[in-house]
Order: sequence, then structure tokens, then C-alpha cells
Amino acid sequence: MAPRAPRSVVSVAPGVVFVEGPVSNWVVLAEEDGVALIDAGYPADTDLVLDSVLLAGHDLDELRRVYVTHGHVDHVGGLPGILERFPHVEVLAHADELDNVRGPSRRQVTPAEIGGRLAAPRVLRWLGRAIASDALRPTTVPSARAFTARDFEGRAMTPLPVPGHTDGSTAYLLPAADAIVTGDAVVTHHDTQPGSWAPRPRMITPFFTADQALAVESARALAYPAIVLPGHGPAVHRVGSEWVPIQG
Repeated sequence: MAPRAPRSVVSVAPGVVFVEGPVSNWVVLAEEDGVALIDAGYPADTDLVLDSVLLAGHDLDELRRVYVTHGHVDHVGGLPGILERFPHVEVLAHADELDNVRGPSRRQVTPAEIGGRLAAPRVLRWLGRAIASDALRPTTVPSARAFTARDFEGRAMTPLPVPGHTDGSTAYLLPAADAIVTGDAVVTHHDTQPGSWAPRPRMITPFFTADQALAVESARALAYPAIVLPGHGPAVHRVGSEWVPIQG
């Protein structure tokens, strides 16, 4: 079996490193009082997430907090392993997302709910990658708490509610980087989608989403800056009227 490795790691702005993981993505942020993450991959990604903090030029003891876009296991699965080693790290999420983040049960599509779509080769390949990422491991993050406006005072980021994919899905605007971290409210590509599709902001495959109509409304309401850092697919930046992947 090939060693687990990110698909790409790109510095998109000073203090902002985007990691396109083996199956899902996360971001490393330099903050005034230390280092933060946005999301933390699957359970099998714990070591990759911590390695990416080092690769971004930080010490692991600088890690202070993790902001969560939403509570699906491919975005919070790495948290128990991180907290086991660094129990002081705060985990922050929208109040409507806490049950999903804390687990162990969460509102997330199951293979049974995917049903006949599993016959599609792309869906089968994605499912194999997800299972190899320990997607079925029970994941709990009991220390997660709801963020408040005070948590963002003096920080170069703004949380934006984007409900639909999940009840408390949150995007994070990074004004200094002219970037937005979208989680799965908007992706640029997903393994269940045709490989021929050029990376650009788009909706994730609908069966992953709790309320597709609301998710589309939320995505349309976003004011996209120059850079989109998605939960799946490569980071992209706007060049004229086109979206172009950011190369590492």
C-alpha cells in the first residue's frame, strides 16, 4: 500500500497554507497568539495534519485552536488524535453544528443511503478511499464548543453561515488573503464527480447534502473573493473570468 500523503500543499498567502489531503482538505493559519487549523481531515489524517503544521513552519506546541466548517467525519475525524496529544487545543464550531461535531452519531450520508449509486465506479472508488481513511471509526469530540463573536475579535477572519450541506455549515473569510475557506458548502472537485471536470467553485454531489435547495441558496449568496479554499478539490484563484488551480 502506498504511503498516505497529501495531494498538494500550497502557500496561498502569508500565514495561510492550504492542504489538499488524500480525500478531504484543511488549512493551517498563523494567528497572533499561535497556530490554528480549519478542519482536520479523516481519522487516518491525524499525522498528516500535524505534519502540515510543521511544513508550514510552525512548532506543534503553537497549535491553539481548530475552526470547523462542519461536522462530517472527513473534516473532524483527525481531531481526537490531535486532542489526545494536545488536549489544550480548542475546537470551535457554529452552535447549530455542535451535535454533528461532538458525535459519535452525526447527520451524514451512509453507504445504505447512497444505495444504487454505489454501482457507479467513481462512487465506489471514493467509498474505498473513505473506508481506507477510517471513515467508519467512531469519532467523538466532546470538548467542541460553539464559537461566539468574541472568538473572532482581533482575528483576521470572519465566520459566514452557509447552511444546507449541514445545519451549521460555516465558511471562513480571510480578508487579508482575499480568500474564503468553504468546507463543503462549495467545492472545486470531488472524487464522485467526473475527472474531466475542470476545478472551479461548484456544489458537492447532492447525496452528501442535507438540504440541497438551501445549500444552493447559501452558495449563491456568498461573495467570492479572489481565492477559494474548498473542502474537496484544489485551491483555485480567479484569473479574469476563469478559475485556475493554485500550484504548489
